[in-house]
Amino acid sequence: MAATLTGTIKVDVSHGDFAGIYTGDFSYDDTHLTKVGTEAMTISDLAIPGLLSFNFRFLDFATGLNLVTYTAQDVAGFPDNPTLYFENGIPTQFGAMVDPGNNGGIFTVNDGFFFGDPGIFDFVLRNGTSGGRGNVTLELDKATPEEPPSVPENSSPLAFLLATLSLGVAYL
Repeated sequence: MAATLTGTIKVDVSHGDFAGIYTGDFSYDDTHLTKVGTEAMTISDLAIPGLLSFNFRFLDFATGLNLVTYTAQDVAGFPDNPTLYFENGIPTQFGAMVDPGNNGGIFTVNDGFFFGDPGIFDFVLRNGTSGGRGNVTLELDKATPEEPPSVPENSSPLAFLLATLSLGVAYL
C-alpha cells in the first residue's frame, strides 16, 4: 500500500565559523519504490518519480547571518534534482547542489552547498571566504497510528426496551 511519507534532514557542522545544527524536511510518495536494494527518486521521472518536497534551512550566502529556507526549486538541475536515495526502502541520503548564480558552487569555491555521498554536506559562504563540512542524517517521521472509529454503545433504557419489543414481535 502506497503512502506519503515525511522526514527530517539534520546536518551537524561541528567545526568552523558556522558550526551548528541545520535542519530541513522532505516528503515523498513511495508508490513506485520496490523497497529492494538501492533506488533513487526525483521530482521528475529521471529516476523513480515520487519526491514531493525538499526544504533545508541554511545560512544566506552573502553574510552567513540569517537562516533562509532553500527548496527543491533552488537546487541546480531542478526538477531532475534533488535526488533522494534509498536502501531497501529506507531513505539514506540526498544528492543536491544549491548554486546561486550558476557559478559552479562549492566546486569552484563560489557560494553554494552540496549534499553528497556518503552523508556529506559541503558549503562555501561569503563569496568563497568561508566554508565547511557537516554530516547528514535523514530520519523518517513517526507515523501516528490511526485509532479505529468508535462505535457508540446503545445503552439507553428506551433503546433496550425497543430492541426487546422488536425481538418479541419478530418471534410472534
